[in-house]
Amino acid sequence: MITRLLVCAALVGSVLSAQTTWIVNAGGGAGVHFADLPTAVAAASDGDTIVVQTGPFQEGATPFVTSKGLTIVGEGGLVPITTSLGNAIEIVNLPATSTFRMVGFSRLSNGALDVRVSNCAGKVHLERMRCREPGAFLPVWPSVEIYNSDNVTMRQFETFGSPCVQIDGSRVSMVSCRLGQTHIGLGGGQAVVANYSTVDIIEPLFEPVVAVAATVAVLQSDVRIAGSSGSLVNNGTGPAVLANGGSLLVDAAVEITGVGLFGAAFAGSTPPTFASLPASSTGNANPGQALVLRTAAQASSLVFTAIGQPGFLLDTPLGTLGIAVSQGYGFLPMTVVPALGPAQASLALPAALPLGSAYTTQSVVFQAGQLMISQPCTFVLH
Repeated sequence: MITRLLVCAALVGSVLSAQTTWIVNAGGGAGVHFADLPTAVAAASDGDTIVVQTGPFQEGATPFVTSKGLTIVGEGGLVPITTSLGNAIEIVNLPATSTFRMVGFSRLSNGALDVRVSNCAGKVHLERMRCREPGAFLPVWPSVEIYNSDNVTMRQFETFGSPCVQIDGSRVSMVSCRLGQTHIGLGGGQAVVANYSTVDIIEPLFEPVVAVAATVAVLQSDVRIAGSSGSLVNNGTGPAVLANGGSLLVDAAVEITGVGLFGAAFAGSTPPTFASLPASSTGNANPGQALVLRTAAQASSLVFTAIGQPGFLLDTPLGTLGIAVSQGYGFLPMTVVPALGPAQASLALPAALPLGSAYTTQSVVFQAGQLMISQPCTFVLH
């Protein structure tokens, strides 16, 4: 009971810090402040939340450029979005003291997501954004580009591209992302290309479909791939992971298969090191519903799941810390990892929590006589 009260206190604490919330709807109406997203972004102040509603004729969000710490939420989780190669969503020069979050948008017509993050010292979180199908000429440029940014987290992305995600000189954590083939079986392209970066890949579903040299290709980067038996990095035409320089740490529970020299899943000068990497993930996060918190770890491990405010990704001797321990957080009751699948805990989210509230979950795991913390997972209520 005490642990549940601590969790509730952490949740309520984030509500008290909320600032102005703006409503965007192309059709106007009671309570609506703006008819388009760029105008709302221009008017909002650092720390504000913008809720975008689906307007008439499936109108939703249009591209913008910002350096403000905003939370932008697509109400219901699948608000239509329209971008293009020359008219992208851009988060640039975000200060170290600011946080930008965007969640709940879908590209319904042909085309890529076209999201760019560059030169950001602050926290950037992108979540539940997806494309359905490519344009007439298939993916020929990156769908998501991340350059020279210190702390980028992604969750539940579904997109394609050439590559799907391009990362250079950045720290990025990707949780439950489907890259390459979309859920309707279209798309393609490399999943991730990373240069001189630190990248954590958690519970991936990476299938390029279109012939590529490697599904994940990294140069002078530190990469960790974690997850359960339901996650995979596949390539039917070449190696799944091509790593040259840096380090490559892989959890053997993740299915990694490729067709390279002698059918190798891995290629390049950096061989993989296999080790158990406990990792956190969550289901959909909607106010008034039960949130499922998952922890992948070795069977029979003891799991103490925590939830709290998002912090900067910080490497420690026990693993990557993602919860801001200086702020409110709490633990759920202990669970045990079953023989098949991750451990699961459930938390009822109060209906009064506003859209845009953000949290991070990760677990303290005791496995094989060793204490570890799982890779964190940040999520936003949408």
